[in-house]
Amino acid sequence: MDIIVRPAAGLSGELEPQPSKLHTQFASALALLAEGKSVIEHPLRVKDSYVMLQAAEAMGATVKRTHDRWSIWGVNGNLKPTQNVIDAKNSGTALSLLTSIAALAPMITVLNGDTQLRSRSMPVLLKSLHRLGADVHSTKEDNSPPFVIFGGKLKGGMAQLGEVSPRYLPALLLPCPYAEKRVELSFRQIQKNPQLEPILELMKKAGVEVSPRGKKILIPNRPYHAFSFRVPHELAAAAAFIVAAAMTDSKLKLRGVKSVAGRDVEFLEILRKAGLRVQKSKKSFVVEGKQKPRAVKLNLSRVPELLPMIAVLACKAKGKTLLWNAGEARTMKSDRVSAISRELRRMGARVLERHDGLLIQGTTKLKGCEVDGYEDYAIVAALVVAGLLAEGEIKIKNGDAALRTSCSRFISTFQGLGADIRYSV
Repeated sequence: MDIIVRPAAGLSGELEPQPSKLHTQFASALALLAEGKSVIEHPLRVKDSYVMLQAAEAMGATVKRTHDRWSIWGVNGNLKPTQNVIDAKNSGTALSLLTSIAALAPMITVLNGDTQLRSRSMPVLLKSLHRLGADVHSTKEDNSPPFVIFGGKLKGGMAQLGEVSPRYLPALLLPCPYAEKRVELSFRQIQKNPQLEPILELMKKAGVEVSPRGKKILIPNRPYHAFSFRVPHELAAAAAFIVAAAMTDSKLKLRGVKSVAGRDVEFLEILRKAGLRVQKSKKSFVVEGKQKPRAVKLNLSRVPELLPMIAVLACKAKGKTLLWNAGEARTMKSDRVSAISRELRRMGARVLERHDGLLIQGTTKLKGCEVDGYEDYAIVAALVVAGLLAEGEIKIKNGDAALRTSCSRFISTFQGLGADIRYSV
């Protein structure tokens, strides 16, 4: 189905940002490896997170789920796979976590995915796991899935990892407590990043306390124990609603976000630099329009996944906006740098593609037309916002499946706020 979006004069209402996908997936992986019954409350219930839950069952965990709670009885590091081929579907995070977990399995495991996931090259992940002593291989020359993992043990010890993408840190840290030797990871440098903080917090809840020391991370040989965890709401997950409200005659209240941490800190700082205000009260965040963004240079190295949404915002900022250090966005669910630049140009934007980002000349009057969502939630969400700010109707192709995978209530939430968005066959 196509997605039809018409311009919006304004949005009004309240919403609760969805729970964090990273927290949900990593907590499920931890619970699989832990001993005893772990409880995950308020999980994100979308296809990407269900992949991890189903894989936990396939690797020996017992799972009971209700509407707002997942109970997982883990295997205490002793995986008991019921099958040796596991489908990660469209989730790159699940694939990386399962690749590292499979190194502990007492058998050969094959990890596969859908057509889109099988096109994603992951040489850094495989190389890093090799240095940890895992016997992991791609079936293709470009280091993309399917992966074959010869399990049985993880050697551990000292591992020089050099430069590692933040998105692979969860997978690299996850199996280390079960390695034969205490693991000491050395990096060229350890920068504060939004992926590391929530991972270390969750590992601590499961009884393994890890503290970065200079350029090293030491992980003790200590099995995970059962834990209880409530998945937090994430402001960055509501980026489309926040940007749309700020740019139209709107008032939007976001409730349920108790604290700002991880990538929410980066997201709010980017909005601040771009001239947008998000007001915080005791129980909520409030966004009011019509705000005027400003052109700015933004280093997106910590949140490259946000590049498509920030690119739309930049189209409405007077002057030149440079989005840089976001080359990693090219290897996500789509090549997000090329995808969003191509579609925004179709809508009349002046966008120059760079190897690690975009140069955007604003302000631009975006025009309605037919665009492609590339089956990537971040692209689809950005194009929906672009459509709300455009002159005339836009039709987004290849977008509905992506919304079901990552944010199943995306369209209905926008409709509840007064946006004219609908599906069309």
